[in-house]
Amino acid sequence: MRTVSLFYKKENVTILGLSLIFLYNLRDLLFPLNYQQDDIAELEPTYLESFMCAFGWGDQHPLFSGIIWTLSRIFDSPEHAVSILVLFFGILTIVIFFNTLSNLFNYSYAVLGTVFLITSPIFNTYSVGLKQYNFEILTSVICLYFLQKNSKALLVKKDYIVLSVSSLFLFLLSFVNILMLFLLLLFLINKITLKQTTYFATFFSSVVIFQGELISKIQRVSNGGYWDNFFINTTSGSEFFDSFYFLSQLFFKSLFPIVLHPISVFLLFISIVFVFIRNDLIVFYSLCSIFLLYVLSALKLYPLGGGRTDLLFIPFLIIIILNFFKYISETILIVKGSNSFFILAVLYLSIILLFTQPYYKNETINPILIEIENAYNSEEVAIVVTEEQSHSFLYYSKKLYDFSYKSPQTCSFESNINNLFIQHNDEKIEPIKEIQNFQEIILVGIELPNTSGQLRLIINQLIDEGYRAKDEKTYSGYLKLLYFTEG
Repeated sequence: MRTVSLFYKKENVTILGLSLIFLYNLRDLLFPLNYQQDDIAELEPTYLESFMCAFGWGDQHPLFSGIIWTLSRIFDSPEHAVSILVLFFGILTIVIFFNTLSNLFNYSYAVLGTVFLITSPIFNTYSVGLKQYNFEILTSVICLYFLQKNSKALLVKKDYIVLSVSSLFLFLLSFVNILMLFLLLLFLINKITLKQTTYFATFFSSVVIFQGELISKIQRVSNGGYWDNFFINTTSGSEFFDSFYFLSQLFFKSLFPIVLHPISVFLLFISIVFVFIRNDLIVFYSLCSIFLLYVLSALKLYPLGGGRTDLLFIPFLIIIILNFFKYISETILIVKGSNSFFILAVLYLSIILLFTQPYYKNETINPILIEIENAYNSEEVAIVVTEEQSHSFLYYSKKLYDFSYKSPQTCSFESNINNLFIQHNDEKIEPIKEIQNFQEIILVGIELPNTSGQLRLIINQLIDEGYRAKDEKTYSGYLKLLYFTEG
């Protein structure tokens, strides 16, 4: 009887309902025939011979790559198993976050805050894909969970063991998780005894072991150029103000599918004042997390408003907003009841579900691969693929035609499609002399409207080398298939 009563507890039914709404909203995007190329890049460790090779391949998320490799040894289509795992961590995030908000505020605020989360366009997109970002947002809510538990009663030995193991696990899933884990440790440090610090030894030793990879990742973000537009510009006062304003809008768009007038950005920043008025540890931790994001952006160490990079900080933004709502409603509007915020949550959810759609980039490459089936390993035709589409080309060619890529002892792999040439790093095709030995060229890539990227670079190079375009086809997601012949 008690089990039945627990199941029908209002909070549990609400969590289940919100989770089902979350899944229902993603119903048309889950498990696509072809995942987009950036997701497929995560599956390249499946070509390698050993778990440790996959682990080392993983760059800033070694354990995630190791898990992908393991799943590929169990399932014929590991991408679907990975997708289920990512989705599971998304649901787990919803559950923990709802409980955190319920304890911090009340039931109605928890509903509203969780509705904000499950309608976040970034959270939706990366719950569909094959990236590690759902592990990052889970890290944020786990930090909130432990901090909240410690604020009610001191953590016991078991809690520190669980926290240490969880920290190690989450850090290896994504190195960026160290930001929230380290901040959590600072908030717990005054209550940790010398004996309890030993529980973190394993976690910190792993950080030391992977410090080279961690530093390398930071350097790539800072100097790579891709994220340059997502750093707050500190060269002058006007540049600072403009970039701060613009990137803040992008940050809020990661949470809200519909952003009202840009002035709302500054109205929401006023909510920071109410963090100090309420003087709550969880709210203050959230403020420190958001402050850390802006500082790291100004230092060119972490992008602000980058979409997927914002996901780690979305729970903290929601908490600050809810804290602002609570103060305004109970102090200025004198609304002591909470039903109004439950109604607001229902209205907001209804509007979002009716007028917005979750997004996942559609890049269906299978029709192209079926079209060129007879060209594989042809002595007369060269297949040229842009680097950005090479991940999908290799993976789905392997699935459709059972290509078994050679994996040398050096933890790398080689394609056994002998007439395949991949363009790398926005450069021209190398070696062009080998391609000139073929009478015809098949070119596969992507070209969005009104853009000029890797595909256009290769087209111009082939024309310069004396080839002429014979046929061109455009597929879903602006994928292109072009045929060239000599002269």
